[in-house]
Amino acid sequence: MQKVVGQERDGAEYDTRFRREVQIGIEAAEAGDVMEADAIEADAAAWRVEVRRRLPDAAP
Repeated sequence: MQKVVGQERDGAEYDTRFRREVQIGIEAAEAGDVMEADAIEADAAAWRVEVRRRLPDAAP
C-alpha cells in the first residue's frame, strides 16, 4: 500500500512540476523570449560537427 501511495504522490508532484515548467515556457514565448529555428539548427549543426570530430574513426 505504501508503494501505491508513494506513486500517487510522486505522480502528483511530477504533474505539478510539469505544469509549472509548461507555464514558464508559455510565459517566455509570450514575452518574445524565443529562438528562431534557423539559429537552433545552426547550433545543432555545429554541435554535430564537434561530436563527429571527437569520435574515433569518424567519417567526415
